[in-house]
Amino acid sequence: MLTTIALFALSAVSAVIGAPIPRSTPTVNEVLNFALTLEYLENTFYAQGLAQYTEQDFVDDGLPSWAYGRFVQISQHEATHVKFLTAALGNDAVKPCEYDFPYDSPKTFAAMSMVFETVGSSAYLGGAKFLTENTDYLTAAGSILAVEARQASWVTSSIMKLQPWNGPFDVPLTTSGAYSLAAPFIKSCPSTNPAIPVKPFPALTLSASAPVPNATVAVSYTPTNAPYTGGAYVAWLDGLDVVFSAVGSGGKTVVPAGLRGTVYAVLVKEKETPSDDNLLSGFTVVQFPFHSDAREGA
Repeated sequence: MLTTIALFALSAVSAVIGAPIPRSTPTVNEVLNFALTLEYLENTFYAQGLAQYTEQDFVDDGLPSWAYGRFVQISQHEATHVKFLTAALGNDAVKPCEYDFPYDSPKTFAAMSMVFETVGSSAYLGGAKFLTENTDYLTAAGSILAVEARQASWVTSSIMKLQPWNGPFDVPLTTSGAYSLAAPFIKSCPSTNPAIPVKPFPALTLSASAPVPNATVAVSYTPTNAPYTGGAYVAWLDGLDVVFSAVGSGGKTVVPAGLRGTVYAVLVKEKETPSDDNLLSGFTVVQFPFHSDAREGA
């Protein structure tokens, strides 16, 4: 099942979401439109999946009978988020795009849900600092973040049978980082959509969809401009920590020890906190499951 999660990293589908406008401090409306872009994606994902499958389909695929109803509730939450953000933005709101979700069963639908909810909570966490000028929107974003995190926890533990949390901290993603994980599922967007504060990056591919600590894996990406010839590192984002592993000959790197739960990986030029200035690739999502008897620092 974890192989399915790697679709986030391995899909290389071009996306058009209005002209990107990367800058260090996006406006409040730009941040809200970016959040709405992600909420549209989630809303459509659940609406399509729950229309395609029935409760009996979920049961026949080995999921509990109550799973379908919970996903319906999540779908309603996402629809409410869309309604809230479109009302807040008014005429400035982006319009929904066309999407392509490559699930082929209720189980792969659930696996994609886990990643969407996790990325959604990381996106809100990373974007909150740009809403400090409007405390009402900051509070609303925090409220949505809490719901996304609860949904991610429920899918991860109750449905996927993995850990319900990743540790004492979650990972905040930049807008470009979160966008790089959503882009493979967006086919096209209306040309009239206002720009959102992101910079596009090529997809990062790992040779192993479910790498384990201390294993050697190969990383690759397709540069959109002239090939980069300098040194490179894989930055592994685990909570508020960033751990780096050097990329050697053949694009190989050693997965660091101590990574737990949902971790984001990205290729960077320098051993610095990932930002638009030092990214070489987009992000990928990697799971490092841990048992209930695992302890911090052990």
